[in-house]
Amino acid sequence: MENASFPNNFVLLGFSEFPWLERPLFAVVLLSYILTLVGNSSIILLSLVDPRLQTPMYFFLDNLSLLDLGITCTTVPQLLANLWGPDKTIAAWGCITQLYVYTWTGCTECALLAIMAIDRYVAICRPLHYTLIMRPWVCVQMVAASWCSGLASSLLQATLTLQLPFCGHHTLDHFFCEVPVLIKLACGDTSTNELAMVLGNLPFGVVAPLMVLISYIFIARAILKLPSAEGRHKALSTCSSHLLVVTMYFGPGMYMYLQPPAKSKQAKFMSFFYCVFTPVLNPLIYTLRNKDVQAAWKRILQSQEFPWLERPLFAVVLLSYILTLVGNSSIILLSLVDPRLQTPMYFFLDNLSLLDLGITCTTVPQLLANLWGPDKTIAAWGCITQLYVYTWTGCTECALLAIMAIDRYVAICRPLHYTLIMRPWVCVQMVAASWCSGLASSLLQATLTLQLPFCGHHTLDHFFCEVPVLIKLACGDTSTNELAMVLGNLPFGVVAPLMVLISYIFIARAILKLPSAEGRHKALSTCSSHLLVVTMYFGPGMYMYLQPPAKSKQAKFMSFFYCVFTPVLNPLIYTLRNKDVQAAWKRILQSQGKVKSWKVRRTLPVS
Repeated sequence: MENASFPNNFVLLGFSEFPWLERPLFAVVLLSYILTLVGNSSIILLSLVDPRLQTPMYFFLDNLSLLDLGITCTTVPQLLANLWGPDKTIAAWGCITQLYVYTWTGCTECALLAIMAIDRYVAICRPLHYTLIMRPWVCVQMVAASWCSGLASSLLQATLTLQLPFCGHHTLDHFFCEVPVLIKLACGDTSTNELAMVLGNLPFGVVAPLMVLISYIFIARAILKLPSAEGRHKALSTCSSHLLVVTMYFGPGMYMYLQPPAKSKQAKFMSFFYCVFTPVLNPLIYTLRNKDVQAAWKRILQSQEFPWLERPLFAVVLLSYILTLVGNSSIILLSLVDPRLQTPMYFFLDNLSLLDLGITCTTVPQLLANLWGPDKTIAAWGCITQLYVYTWTGCTECALLAIMAIDRYVAICRPLHYTLIMRPWVCVQMVAASWCSGLASSLLQATLTLQLPFCGHHTLDHFFCEVPVLIKLACGDTSTNELAMVLGNLPFGVVAPLMVLISYIFIARAILKLPSAEGRHKALSTCSSHLLVVTMYFGPGMYMYLQPPAKSKQAKFMSFFYCVFTPVLNPLIYTLRNKDVQAAWKRILQSQGKVKSWKVRRTLPVS
């Protein structure tokens, strides 16, 4: 028998059986990781600084966000490292850390969701006694019990697992170390460990869901007894977020752990959803329809109750603004001075950078001025300029992203005819069409908006002037303007994404037909940056504009992301992994070094 000592490191196979999928998956996981960190940290910070959110429900939600951060920060960084490079190893101490922390946070989250169901039961079925039953000290004790029970389960299961003989085997068909995968890796008798795992997970995988089910049976009975439809709707709205999270959490969890490890063939895919996407969705579920959280964000962004936040926000926006100017200007300059970058793809990318500069320079300077001082006014000519330029650049960018998708389609599906189809004059005409269509939409929407009667109102609940906000400010009939806005945005919010979707359907078919994995990987790498930018752009855009202004309550938050962060991310996405751009920068820096050394030699005295 081989040496049965614990290995010094493990190999995490992850998704290496699909090498062409690793880089696109890296982009998706990285974006999800950033959103998880921002979303969950924001919920914790928000409930700490806003006294209105210091209630039992938000106390439990803070702990849920903390657990999501623990799960994500334990597993995702190693997954990103494995997806990025050929090295799939993890040190023994890293594997042991993942084993204990993941089991602890996972079990604790099950118990916490059951506690949150009890909290919802008391709030709906015993509303008059809620403050008496759910006292602060009681809530602390309940949360402490969930953390301690999760820790006890983790110590039991992980310690028993680490005592198994591994006999030199150290290759895991997973992307992180967890109990069922390590049990399958052992070469000895694992029946005791499998039994301990099932028994250890019973309180969290059976008792906790049962407590949730019983709580919601009583909640449903109480709701059905309410006399008014408004009361039933209000009661249901307080439970819907928690119920959705519970369903999304316990489904994969019970599937993964309440069965012997030998039968859990799909555990890796369930774990991927559970570790990458669930922590992103939890903050969205609890905030998108939550009026308390929306009101707290509104108070913070308006800085009426938190003036101390204006200066830190000013610093963040200023840094993003500088990075946007430097990043996008560098791309334009680089493609102008380097002949190797004078291709259709970089011509389109130059226009994308120019549009990002237009969007940022139109909105962010006024935002910085408002954050810095007490004066929140903007001149009429400044508001009109923002109205026209922002609508023009935003619509043009939608059309340009669709053109870039067509360019990627021709490059992958018609590579032999690429230079014939994407001739310079054709590219210029396509870009000119996108700019002209955006200008036409801007002239139509902005001109109609400025003809509305405003009746003396001049306070905008926003940080710049745009069509939906000004329509809401009017005191006359705005139905024509709303219809014009929806119809005007259809080509950019529906037709353009549809063209992108159709292009990528054909691209996916062409990639799947390629015989070699290397060819598939190369083809995917040419599309991954554009695909990520498209997703990041059309999501907020369609959410903001393809609905009547009266319903776009979260438009300001989406606009902030769209105007401040998207123009920063676009250059990074297109340059960090782009070998052509990296080589161009290298050539420029080397040429500068040669010029400097030549000047030094010219100044040296001749001996």
